[in-house]
Amino acid sequence: MSYSYKIINSSAGSGKTFYLAIEFIAQLLNSKKDDHYKSMLALTFTNKASAEMKDRILSYLNIIVNENENVIIDIVSSKTTLNNTEIKEKAFIILENILYNYSSFNVMTIDSFTNNILKSFKPESDIEKDYLVELDSMVYIDQAIDDIFIDINDDDNLKNQLIEFARFKTSINKSWDISHDLREFIVLIDKESNRDQIEYFSQKNREFFSQIKLEVNNLKNEKKENLRNHAKKSIELISTNGLDFGDFRGSYFPNYLNNIIINDQLYINESIYKSLNGETSLYNKSLSNSKSDKIEKIRSSLLSNYNEINKTILDVFVLNSFLSHLPSLSLINLIENKINKIQSDNNTKLISKFNSELNSLVKSNDAPLIYEKLGSRFSNFFIDEFQDTSELQWENLIPLISNSIQSESHDGTKGSLLIVGDPKQSIYRWRGSRINQFVNLILGETNPFYINPEIEKIDTNYRSLKNIVDFNSEFFSYLTNSLDLKIYNSSLLNFKQKSTKKEDGYVEIELYDSDTFYEKIKNQILDLLNRGYLPSEIIILVRKNKYAKELIHNVDSSDFDLVSSDILQIKNSEIVQFVISIFKLSISGNNYSERKNIVDFLYKKNYFEGDYLTINDCFFDNLNKINIDDFFSRISKEKFDLNYFLKLNVLDSVKYCCSIFEIDLNNIFLAAFIDNIFEFLEKSNDSVDEYLNYWTKNLDKINLSLPDDQKSVCISTIHKSKGLEYPAVILPIYNDKLDENSFNDSLWLYEPFSEIESLKWMLIKRIKDLNQNGHNLKEVYDSTVLNNYIDSINLLYVAFTRAEQELYILANNNKVRPNSISFLIKEFLDYKSCKNNFSFGKKIKYDIRSDNKEKLDLSGKIKIISTSGNVNQAKYISDTLSTIYNKNNTAKVYVFFSNHKLANLVNLFNSNYISMSSNYHILDYDNSKYDHVIISNMNEGLFPFHKINNDHVSETKKKEFENLNLIEKEKNISNLFYSLIENSKEVHLTFDSDLSSFINGEKSRFIKQLELLDTNYTISNNSISQKIIFDNHINEEIKRDKRIDQKINEILKSGISASTLNLFIKNPYLFYEQKILGIDDIEDSKYLSYMDQGTLIHEVIEKLYNPFKQIDLELKHIEKMRRNIDNQITESFIDLYSKKPEGKNLIFLEIVKDYITNILNFEKQQLNNENAHIKILSLEERLSSEITVNNKKVKINGIIDRIDLFNGKLRVIDYKSGFVNPTILDIKNLHKIKLDYRYSNLLQLLIYKLLVSNNYKNLDIGQIGIYSVKKSTSPFISIKNHDQISIKEVEKLLIEIIKDIIETNEFINTENPA
Repeated sequence: MSYSYKIINSSAGSGKTFYLAIEFIAQLLNSKKDDHYKSMLALTFTNKASAEMKDRILSYLNIIVNENENVIIDIVSSKTTLNNTEIKEKAFIILENILYNYSSFNVMTIDSFTNNILKSFKPESDIEKDYLVELDSMVYIDQAIDDIFIDINDDDNLKNQLIEFARFKTSINKSWDISHDLREFIVLIDKESNRDQIEYFSQKNREFFSQIKLEVNNLKNEKKENLRNHAKKSIELISTNGLDFGDFRGSYFPNYLNNIIINDQLYINESIYKSLNGETSLYNKSLSNSKSDKIEKIRSSLLSNYNEINKTILDVFVLNSFLSHLPSLSLINLIENKINKIQSDNNTKLISKFNSELNSLVKSNDAPLIYEKLGSRFSNFFIDEFQDTSELQWENLIPLISNSIQSESHDGTKGSLLIVGDPKQSIYRWRGSRINQFVNLILGETNPFYINPEIEKIDTNYRSLKNIVDFNSEFFSYLTNSLDLKIYNSSLLNFKQKSTKKEDGYVEIELYDSDTFYEKIKNQILDLLNRGYLPSEIIILVRKNKYAKELIHNVDSSDFDLVSSDILQIKNSEIVQFVISIFKLSISGNNYSERKNIVDFLYKKNYFEGDYLTINDCFFDNLNKINIDDFFSRISKEKFDLNYFLKLNVLDSVKYCCSIFEIDLNNIFLAAFIDNIFEFLEKSNDSVDEYLNYWTKNLDKINLSLPDDQKSVCISTIHKSKGLEYPAVILPIYNDKLDENSFNDSLWLYEPFSEIESLKWMLIKRIKDLNQNGHNLKEVYDSTVLNNYIDSINLLYVAFTRAEQELYILANNNKVRPNSISFLIKEFLDYKSCKNNFSFGKKIKYDIRSDNKEKLDLSGKIKIISTSGNVNQAKYISDTLSTIYNKNNTAKVYVFFSNHKLANLVNLFNSNYISMSSNYHILDYDNSKYDHVIISNMNEGLFPFHKINNDHVSETKKKEFENLNLIEKEKNISNLFYSLIENSKEVHLTFDSDLSSFINGEKSRFIKQLELLDTNYTISNNSISQKIIFDNHINEEIKRDKRIDQKINEILKSGISASTLNLFIKNPYLFYEQKILGIDDIEDSKYLSYMDQGTLIHEVIEKLYNPFKQIDLELKHIEKMRRNIDNQITESFIDLYSKKPEGKNLIFLEIVKDYITNILNFEKQQLNNENAHIKILSLEERLSSEITVNNKKVKINGIIDRIDLFNGKLRVIDYKSGFVNPTILDIKNLHKIKLDYRYSNLLQLLIYKLLVSNNYKNLDIGQIGIYSVKKSTSPFISIKNHDQISIKEVEKLLIEIIKDIIETNEFINTENPA
């Protein structure tokens, strides 16, 4: 071995994994021990990479053993002192050794290695209690938040803490609901990069946070006072020099100062800075010389003052931003305890906690003890894709690696470390990796070991054709020079590569306009297909998921299939939605929204066989208000028995639905759905109700796995494409900013204010204004922007280097903003002297090819079947048993389910054949002979197994097995396995190839033994996947007919309200659904919905004010209502919802108290300071009026929250608890009402004007407006100049809207939510 510590800096397409595998094999061959692999550890980033690395090492060893001429043999030979014969002999011994001692073949993900160490430190008493690994931290985050809300029922301190948080949110005009804030914050503290700060705050108590809040507020007030003083100083300077506000251009600067002094308006105005700095005019050109001289005389003083103002405004921003995070920071300890308890209760560990837990172990134990616990001492380390390794992962590995490479083992050999990666492909900073971590190692700026590394740069590209490699080298060199990104300037880190390919390849850049963009994408795909490319050879790469959705919705893909992760979400499948609706309806029978979904699906699939002329007829006939049993009887041919359904387990429930409603269980989306249920049942109760809870929380994350040979053009995010390659890549470039993440992330500041000595860290929101010269935050901000630039460039590099043969770049040419990726592309075209397009090389044309998959090859004695998911395995086993028994119903068949629960899935497809076969546990095998043997789930971790997780084994064999050590267990299973094969005529081995889970995806060592070692068995390998067939039902338009006309007439006759009119404006389909069909279901929740919250507020206000109707309101009345608020809120809540408030509702009730106090304070102020005379005439009054539309009387209804006699005129009031935009309430917006639902408040108030005018004819309306109860100051917002619009004009507006309803031919879904 020629190195102790080596770094291979390997650019894209240069064969990083190849080099690592070769080095691994070379060290095996150079070792004196045949089992040296037990002392070697290769770490990868993903399961897929780990499986690929293992396969490469094994296949390269196999090549060395069985071939005489191969580049692999040549390279390996150059790294050893052995001759070819010796290499072959030793390679065979090593290959056989690894395959028969596979558990000691240590190629794994860093997470798996971390997990192994953590398990080795479990207490002896817990060794048998093997915990589950949870990949998704959001599952526990949501549960932790729920638990926190439950705790406030009995913890007043916590309740007050959360109430204070909610109040802070309402004070900055945000929703009181803190659930989202807590969720975002927990995600933030879950990140490794924040561990120091989280540890700091987790050690603080409530008193600390109370004191810090006080100190921060005091400092903020002091800063604001300083601001006012600086502003006053400038005003005085202007005044004492005989200058007026009007002497300054537009009076902008002095008005800005006045706003600070009088209105407390704090913002940074860049244009004022420019005028004071002389970049633009500070004063009017017509100003007299004497005055302009005076301004020039004081300009430097004004600028100095302004700079101080700017700096202080930023200080105030930082303090305010920290105050907004302080409530969350004070909950860190509680949150961490909650999540730890959830893990303990569920016997699980969050994968996101692995590295921090290991860090604690590494710090408190030396490396020899860790190796002792682990049962292995590793001498040779290999780390693949090092740029993806997080800082904490590397910190954890250093002591273990250092112990090996800096000391000798007992036989005198030294250890080694090989790091392979590419800093230019570092795109996971958000997961804790940092480009500088790798760069500093390469450049020698950091070195955690006493040994200096050998650095090797590989700049040969084996992936892409020559023109693509040359283009990327030129483009990214230009880019980094243009952006002055010095990090790439070193010869070790630049983008220059050379290609090994002789063919040219093709690159094209084209600027696009928005109106031709989607057509260009379509034409580009068609051009590639017409030149012989297969759909699976074409990829469209985008930066964000939302762009994939836009492409799916807008590219006309009638000539090809276009798929993305969004369209592969099983929640979008109509069949899955149908089954979920059945599930929901079985629990809540009166959910008419789900009834409608069911009827809609059945109509589209022609289940009713033409019983209905239109979808509307079908809805009208089946959505009557009937009980749930009658509903199911009406819609099902063979009666759907709800009572029977409710007794079924979840899988059988799906089967029953499909049976009754004639749905093919083989649908690919339904198969993925069943797979998901199967995984859910592995760790949860077999309950439809529990599965629905799980589904609601996880539905956005449940996707189809796309097979590699899928006959579709795929859209993928760049992040997901890393490590992959495609013959043709299409890359749409949008107008994304290079540093856009700068404004989304939070930022930690270390001791930013010397005035608060007890505070070490501050968490603030990142904003652009931090980039101000002279402020101490500029350096922090600039560093963040630089990191985002590097992220963007690296992401582009990953995308551009996926292409093997052809690369197409389409860049946005509309309103291109500087500092965007599109702008960089345009600049590059200018640099190349090209206007709108650039092409390089020659397009490739293929002869006609086909990607049609051949039939399964079942010729060998041993049939190895690769499938994605458990359902496909079950389906294969079901089909195989069917074939066997149809040919010979006396055949002797043995079936062993490595995962015994898979038998339930097989029964889903056919429940007869399992019972006809032998399916006892393999440990009970007695050397019987079989015609056919089937073994499922032949995956590492499941077969061989080390624990028995079911009762299908004799007690004797179980005890014998449990008393064996690991090696003995594996040898026992191996003997039984090969005995079974030897005693059978035909063998089927199935395994799940899905690598997305923590432990599954890698095929069993026994399959590899059969494939790579000479076993004298004939073997056939097959991969089973289903073609994706998308739901192709076209949504039938809801067209107006007699039944709809009749229903509309009924509505107009009984009375139509503002909310109904606005619903039609907002979304005609929702109007049809809610008002025509009468479907208006609200999701069940243990906490008040948004509508419930509004109802409660109205109820409380009505009851408080009701005793004082028809009398002049006085201050004593206000005080009496104030004293009664608490009781009235609680009573109203119980009256409305028949239960006491608890959990999050307790927080809302306090917010309601604040809202009502705002109104009372305002009215007290009016009585006190304005000498107002207020008499409440009515509360929640129902008023009606009639107008004539198309010669028919139409009734207009409204419930008006409150009508006052205010200073002798009517004041009409509507209460709103949500945000109210004052600019909406202006009659100049009259023409927008019928076109834009955002003017609904104005429409509602104008209807109230009509109703009040027609019902209170002897009184004039003085004011009509909204009480925005959230506002603590001036909560009443009235319509500006409402008296300028007549009642006739209001009637005309309403007639136009109602005519639209009456005359509309179809009810289109605008996708605007209700």
